[in-house]
Amino acid sequence: MNKYQYNIHANPDSIPVKYSNWYPPVKVTEKNTDYAQLLMPDLASAVSEMTTVHQYLFQSWTINNEYGNIRRIIKRIAVVEEHHFSVIGQLIALLGGQPECRSSESKSFWCGDMVDYSPDIYTILAVNAKSEKFAAKAYLEQSREIKDPLVSKMLARLALDEKLHYNIFSDFLSQI
Repeated sequence: MNKYQYNIHANPDSIPVKYSNWYPPVKVTEKNTDYAQLLMPDLASAVSEMTTVHQYLFQSWTINNEYGNIRRIIKRIAVVEEHHFSVIGQLIALLGGQPECRSSESKSFWCGDMVDYSPDIYTILAVNAKSEKFAAKAYLEQSREIKDPLVSKMLARLALDEKLHYNIFSDFLSQI
């Protein structure tokens, strides 16, 4: 019996990359710029959806054919992360913030050197697993901290995707 839930040799299209197709509506109960500011690093800091999207796209372009299944999964996960990026940007705007590509620091704008450009497959999977675990934890913490039930519900839902991605990358890492 296979000890991994996600097998590195499975058809990459058979592995789910979203927890489910259901997401809560992108809504807020009321404007709250403090909450918008709290979400800003999720949008475009060094450990953000924007960095993750760019990193996964880079990986999907550069991973060699020996690891084609991993490359395909990463490309599919990038699409989910692009959705998260859009959701966070919309939430920031609805909360009354300006969804700029920066961290919570006013002069800390996103740039391409935030992406990990490692070509090593082991490093790729380890870095991706670590960042997904961080994202899942951060979204869960924010879902508890933010008292707007609509925003909290969305953040908890995004955390489920991130946990799934962590499990996929961790299983793949264990098989390299």
